Amino acid sequence: MKNKLAYLLFITLFINCKSDENIPDCSTVLCAAPMVVINLVDDTSKENYIIQNNIKEENIEIRDALENPVEFTINEANGLLFVIKHNTEDALEIQIDSEIIATISYNTSAPKTNECCDYGDLINVSIDNKAFKVEDNIITIYL
Repeated sequence: MKNKLAYLLFITLFINCKSDENIPDCSTVLCAAPMVVINLVDDTSKENYIIQNNIKEENIEIRDALENPVEFTINEANGLLFVIKHNTEDALEIQIDSEIIATISYNTSAPKTNECCDYGDLINVSIDNKAFKVEDNIITIYL
């Protein structure tokens, strides 16, 4: 009887002991798609370039490294571009009225946490011929 009880206790502990206890259940969490957030700033006025020049979404085109159009939205309040990130590394070309404004390349780090919506941070960002900074995963480009 003692053996059966010990065996039952051992099996119960073994079943309840999971190796992934620190990983949350993300099946019920709705995360926003991974994005590259871009702030285009007029270098002289320090104002958002899109708001300052009243640029509409239809005047902007963003293409990836394979020259495919990339989905994006503009936040009307602050002029930030939210660009859908399909790959952990890519290059983006931003055109306004058919003129190339910026060419960006980036990589994405591995997630820092086990949280459901951690997609990693932008790293190794480079932008051709423009001053820029990356802060809180927002790329600010000075035009």
